[in-house]
Amino acid sequence: MSEAVAELRALLQKPQAGLRLLHLPLGRFNPTAEQRQAARQALRELGKTADAWRLFDMPDGDLLMLYQGAAPSAVQAATAKAAGVVPGMMPASVDVEADAAPVLRYLDGLG
Repeated sequence: MSEAVAELRALLQKPQAGLRLLHLPLGRFNPTAEQRQAARQALRELGKTADAWRLFDMPDGDLLMLYQGAAPSAVQAATAKAAGVVPGMMPASVDVEADAAPVLRYLDGLG
């Protein structure tokens, strides 16, 4: 199990109030280095508006971001920017406190 998967799994075991996860499925799209960097930058910009955040590079090439306290408008702007960088990619946001099960299943699939 990769360090990123293990760390994210540990954080999801005891989610804090308001914790959300943003998933950019970049691995499916084989982005260029420039596209990947632009997507990371969109998430970093979102992180600047959040109370807390952490970015994870997953073994399958996807990017995941745990965050707390970001305004919905900032999240929408970041996801729109990231989606515009890699045509066809659809970022997904999950309320981890309400339901971490889909994220845990995804992590299980990574090994």
